[in-house]
Amino acid sequence: MRNHSIWISLLLLSLSLVACKTSQTTTGKTVPVLSVAVETENLLTCCDFGTKMPDGNPVWCEASAVLFDNGTVYVANDKDMPTGLSSVFTKPWKNFADTTVQPTPLLANVFREARKYEDFATNGDYVFLTTAFDRVKAGSTDWDGYNTILYWKKGNEANPQVLAPQRGAKNSVAYREQLSKLLAQNRPAFPKGMPYFKVEGLAVMDSLLLFGIREEGEKYDKFDYRVRIVTVPFFVDKTADGEHLALRDNWRIVADFDPATVADLPKPLALSSIEYDRNRKLFWLLTSIETNGQLDAYLWTATPDELLNNRPFKPVRDAAGQPIHFNHKAEDLTLIDANHLLVIHDDDRANTTVGTKIRQPNQAAYTVLKIN
Repeated sequence: MRNHSIWISLLLLSLSLVACKTSQTTTGKTVPVLSVAVETENLLTCCDFGTKMPDGNPVWCEASAVLFDNGTVYVANDKDMPTGLSSVFTKPWKNFADTTVQPTPLLANVFREARKYEDFATNGDYVFLTTAFDRVKAGSTDWDGYNTILYWKKGNEANPQVLAPQRGAKNSVAYREQLSKLLAQNRPAFPKGMPYFKVEGLAVMDSLLLFGIREEGEKYDKFDYRVRIVTVPFFVDKTADGEHLALRDNWRIVADFDPATVADLPKPLALSSIEYDRNRKLFWLLTSIETNGQLDAYLWTATPDELLNNRPFKPVRDAAGQPIHFNHKAEDLTLIDANHLLVIHDDDRANTTVGTKIRQPNQAAYTVLKIN
């Protein structure tokens, strides 16, 4: 009997060790517990130092979107750029931190007409880029460019197209009403739709687009911070003049997560990025805070089952069990290989530091994370 008890104890111990190395999902499948650590931090130079806008003010690089593709990094700035430059540009990853190598601006008209870019996404076939959808002017088209979703066949960034219900549209403002009504569901204060909201996240899983909502409320200076995920499927429409993408009429809110349910994190955290990792079949998410001069951000994961069924996200922790966070307003992330994440930061106009370097107006901080 004594030997039998010892055998049972050893069996239970071995099972507990296995459980420590895996995380059980509601589908019964296990996913590895990730160990993530900061590998490097540096500054990206977005344009020449001293570059100015037509009004004489300096150009600020407030990088808000990033995508790695086959050795090239695509970056989008959420601020306008002067003539000859573009808010969307590329730079080789091997020269990403090299201040002597200038980025290459993407100068197609639609890149320059859209305003306030927030997030890139790709499913391996198409690349998508969304703006914030955070403003529109009644009775005018002046601000319609803030409501734009661009896409292009991977490798064909010279010919971006606008995702819109009507072929040839210059922006995607037609989708704004659908988003507004969806976000106002079960919100009696907004019977006609959500007056103000802000898209900051974009991901794509197969043929499903996922939009991350950061802010929503009455107006731009009276809102609540959010971590909400909206999905809509898309399909390829093949016509005589080529392939075009179209959205199906099936918009859904699939996640409404409150980071405050996790103890010891600052408040209020709100969504700033979402990325689908096709290899791990896992979503990476960023939440950030920008209050009273405080800039910080936290990294999270969610399985498709968790995210699409409104289950809690998990904060990613380091080897000591502390949540991974950044002393920056992390805005977007992308995989640069199977085991490295590139995180771009939009520190607004703060002169934040990276090591001994002080960020200049024409620069953006970034972090590379190692996934073990």
